[in-house]
Amino acid sequence: MEEQMTVTTLEQKLRPFEDPVNHPLAKWLYLHFPPRPLTNKKMYDRYYEAVKILMRELEAGDMSATVETVIQEYIKSVTPFLEKYEKKIFPLKSASPEEVLSFLMEQNELSQYDLASDLGGQPVVSDILNGKRKLTREHIERLSKRFGITPATFFPAD
Repeated sequence: MEEQMTVTTLEQKLRPFEDPVNHPLAKWLYLHFPPRPLTNKKMYDRYYEAVKILMRELEAGDMSATVETVIQEYIKSVTPFLEKYEKKIFPLKSASPEEVLSFLMEQNELSQYDLASDLGGQPVVSDILNGKRKLTREHIERLSKRFGITPATFFPAD
């Protein structure tokens, strides 16, 4: 009874400030994936996958402006919690030029053969990725142009 009294009292106090969620998708998202601190990997994975699905739907663009707005607002409300968990669990360290190149290849779904003409052949790409060879100034210029990034990306921050 005491808990019910507290909930009722709080509802009465907060009612003047409420902003009702009227869209069915918004209600569903906030009920099943409420924006809140993420406390474990399983929870992070669920929210991360949900946001990925929503992002793909936004990219497809087959929805009304209202649904698009609901999804964008939801993503904005959840993203800070995802970012905070990622910073806690996956702290950033300085990446080597080889790690940067490997990451860019992965993100752009490129193979060593795709970069062969930029770097002087597939064996050169392999040697660079395996740390047997360093990126040259020319390599960095070509890669920066190809990926649309600053050459400084390939220099370690240490």
